[in-house]
Amino acid sequence: MIGSLCDRLGGGDIAAPDVHYDFLTQQEQTVANILGAILKNFVGRGDTPEYLRGAFQEGKGKVGGRELRTPDLMGMLRNTIASAPRVFICIDALDECLPNHLPEFLELLGNILCESPRA
Repeated sequence: MIGSLCDRLGGGDIAAPDVHYDFLTQQEQTVANILGAILKNFVGRGDTPEYLRGAFQEGKGKVGGRELRTPDLMGMLRNTIASAPRVFICIDALDECLPNHLPEFLELLGNILCESPRA
């Protein structure tokens, strides 16, 4: 899916992180976890930007090493998208998303599209 998209659109200057919802792990696929998976796909493309490394280190230093929360992840995702020439976020099996997570996830994706003309 991603390879075909990049081929059709000219390849090189496209960031296309993808995530796949899975029926068997629905309980673990929270909005924050999916946003984290999208970020992980961006980071997997090359060097980790300093602001991402710093944010993750800061999160580990909090009481109990708390995980990053949705607003933290959204901020990092906004910064990451802003640094990419063109972005396509591909979500596979969205119908496997838990119904109580879906409205928030779709709202956040809508916010990304409104705020990021490159997405």
